[in-house]
Amino acid sequence: MYIKKNTVWVLMAGVLSLFFSIQSQAVQDDKQAKVKRKPMPIDVTQYTKRPPENKATVAEGRRLYENACIFCHGAKASGKGPVAYFLSRDTAPLPRDFTLGPYKFRSTESGEPPLDEDLFRTITKGIKGYMPGFTALSVADRWKLVYYIKSLIPEDFIDVEPVPIKVVGKPVPMTAMSVQRGYLLYQKAKCWECHGGGGEGNGEKAPKLKDDWDIPAPPANLTMPSSFKAGNRPEDLYRTILSGLDGGPMPSFQDQFEGHEQDIWDLINYIRSLSTL
Repeated sequence: MYIKKNTVWVLMAGVLSLFFSIQSQAVQDDKQAKVKRKPMPIDVTQYTKRPPENKATVAEGRRLYENACIFCHGAKASGKGPVAYFLSRDTAPLPRDFTLGPYKFRSTESGEPPLDEDLFRTITKGIKGYMPGFTALSVADRWKLVYYIKSLIPEDFIDVEPVPIKVVGKPVPMTAMSVQRGYLLYQKAKCWECHGGGGEGNGEKAPKLKDDWDIPAPPANLTMPSSFKAGNRPEDLYRTILSGLDGGPMPSFQDQFEGHEQDIWDLINYIRSLSTL
């Protein structure tokens, strides 16, 4: 009897060991698959046309920052430049504090730092209604600014491989059927709680929304394309829906659409149907 009990315990230990080994390998494989995801393309430059990232280009990025960015973001890059108070003192977003995470405008999963290309896109295209685009700077100079910004919070970027969001499919034609499916998804995901039934940013939760710094952060008015801070192209909206706006009240909807990412294009068509896009 004793030998049989011993045998049972040994077998159970072996099975458990095998189970945890398989689970660990599955988690590792899933993480590697995510890291290998192809990032969403950006329409501002080729990924490969960039100068090397080194001390010299970071120093040059700092010089460019002090010429072009210091007035809003401040000498210490803390978002407290001399004109910051006059830009948006009562509601978010304020000029960014580059010494702190998280980043809102990303093509990576919620909680992940942005890709270099995300920073480049924001510098190039700006943020509608808040920050101008800096297309007057050369492509190389914009990349140098990216390198300097990353150097201000190195723990978020050094030896870190951000996980891009999962991109499934592509924009679909804005047919009546697609818009109707999108409307049902809008209801199911409870987008109306913040954005309102008609998308005007007047949902029941809207008055109480705040960002991580306790600053009022009203939801976007979806009937006004200019209110889409991260861009109003279908690809921009896909990115915002899946990644969320970390630091603000807009969450990621990655979990809700897991395995059904293609449906997001219908939701986007409904959102775009609310405006003149």
